[in-house]
Amino acid sequence: MIDDTARDPSSKIWYALPGGYFDVPIDALDPMPGSEQETHLDQVLALVLDVVPEDQRDRYASALRDVRYMAAQMRSEGVVACSLGMHYADDGSAVMSVFTVALRDIEWAPAKITAVRAVSVRECQEEIELLTLPGDRPASISDTVITMPALAGVPSQDLYQCNLYIPTPSGAQLGVLTLSSTAVGSRKHYRDMMEGIAHTVSFHDPLPEIERVVRGAGPDRPSDGIQDSIVADFG
Repeated sequence: MIDDTARDPSSKIWYALPGGYFDVPIDALDPMPGSEQETHLDQVLALVLDVVPEDQRDRYASALRDVRYMAAQMRSEGVVACSLGMHYADDGSAVMSVFTVALRDIEWAPAKITAVRAVSVRECQEEIELLTLPGDRPASISDTVITMPALAGVPSQDLYQCNLYIPTPSGAQLGVLTLSSTAVGSRKHYRDMMEGIAHTVSFHDPLPEIERVVRGAGPDRPSDGIQDSIVADFG
């Protein structure tokens, strides 16, 4: 299934996610001040608060402010997409994860050096691995488990985090794909999933090639080698 966002002409990065992930509209949650989008957001938030019991209104208002603040923080750090995942663990319990994609401007360097450098500056790097993506593109991946400090009303807990680093063809930007989850027992599953996602990442629109493969006939039909490559990357 191809999401509508894949056809956004302003897109700078494409990737495939497994089922169970839902986009968070961070742009809509952090509109430009004075814009029409900000007016619409304020109207929606007002409607939400109107249906909340009066004794809980302050708590909901605070939570909504926190959401807007987090959206602004993500955008300030170059995050261009965010998705929430809900899946079932092996024991039948529900597990959640957060997946983000960021594009960061970097000083130019050969792609392989950029991939190595990106993963080596992590403070808590574990299980570091260099990847070779389709087209012999270099990338790197690392994951770790960190302990989050206790906050008001929230006990201390372990958090699993996996990071992918993929340099753009120009060498002037770095794609950083991050998955975070408190389901540390599913670490291997998430690591394998992120490696699979890495092989679908593209910095040019792959849809025309994919759609030619889907049609599978006529003069636009790609060679078997290209078709095999696309199937391997996108399923």
